[in-house]
Amino acid sequence: MIFIFQFTRIPGSLIGSAIGDAMGAPFEGSQNIHQIPQRMTGGGPFSTRRGEYTDDTLQMIALAETLVTCHRFSAIDFISRLVRIYDLHPEFFGPTSREVLERVKGGASPDNAVSGIAGSGRTNGAVMRGAPIGIFYRPDHARIMSRIAAATTHTHPVAGATSGVVNQMISILCRGGSKEEAFFSALNCCENTEVRNRIALLSAAPLNPSLDALEAAHVAITCFMEEETFTGMIQTAISHGGDTDTTAAICGALGGAFLGVGGIPREWIVDLESGPALLELEEAVWSAGEK
Repeated sequence: MIFIFQFTRIPGSLIGSAIGDAMGAPFEGSQNIHQIPQRMTGGGPFSTRRGEYTDDTLQMIALAETLVTCHRFSAIDFISRLVRIYDLHPEFFGPTSREVLERVKGGASPDNAVSGIAGSGRTNGAVMRGAPIGIFYRPDHARIMSRIAAATTHTHPVAGATSGVVNQMISILCRGGSKEEAFFSALNCCENTEVRNRIALLSAAPLNPSLDALEAAHVAITCFMEEETFTGMIQTAISHGGDTDTTAAICGALGGAFLGVGGIPREWIVDLESGPALLELEEAVWSAGEK
C-alpha cells in the first residue's frame, strides 16, 4: 500500500508519550481511578518526582538517539544505549527487557540474549518506546522496522505486530492523516489476526491495561480514538488503572502525533522534566527521517 502525505508540522509524539508516562507513573498498579489531578504529581510505586518519567520514556529517548545518530535503526547502537540506561535506572525496567539486558551485560550477544525468554517477550516494552520509529519512517517502512526494533528485546510476534500497528498509525498521523485513516490503514496492513481482531473492537472489547503488549495497546488506541482532546485521552487511559505509565505513554504518542505540540496542554509541557530537550530531540528525529 502506498501512502502519499506531506510533512506539515513538527509532531508532538515524543513529548506526548513522555507526558503520558509522567502523568501515569504515580498511579501504576491502581484500579478504578476516579480523580486524576489536572497538573502532574509525583509518588506512586516508583516514588517519582513531579514531571519525572520512567523507562518508557528513557527507552524511547534511546531509540530516538539511535535513529538520529545512525540515520537508521541500528540494533547494536540501540542495545548499548539501553544497557547504559538500565545501569542507571534498573528499578524502572520490566521483566523482559531486564532479562535481556542482564544477559547482554553478562557477555551474551544481542541475538543470543533474546533467545529462550519466557513468553518470547510478549510484554509491552517494545510498544511503549516505539514512537520514534513512526516519526522517522514512512508508514509501510515503519511497520516493518517496528518488528525489527521490537525484536532487540521482544521477539514474540504479537509484540512486533502490535508495535507495528501503533507506529504505522503514528507515521500516518505525523504526516497529516486523520484518526480514521491511520486506524484502518494500520489494521488493514497488520498480518497478525489476533492483533488485528482485538484492536478493531476498540471499546466493544474489555479493556485490560496489563503488561501484555496487545492488551496495553488496545487500551491506549481505544482512548486515543474515542477521546477528542489530549487531556481526555491521557486521563481516560490512566483511569483504567493497571500499567498506567505505559498505556498513557502509548496513548500520548498517538495523541501528540495527531494534535502536534500545539494540541498538548502547555502546563504539562512545562511540568515535564527535560521538556525542552525532548522537543529538540523530536525535531531532530523528524528532520532526519524519511520524507
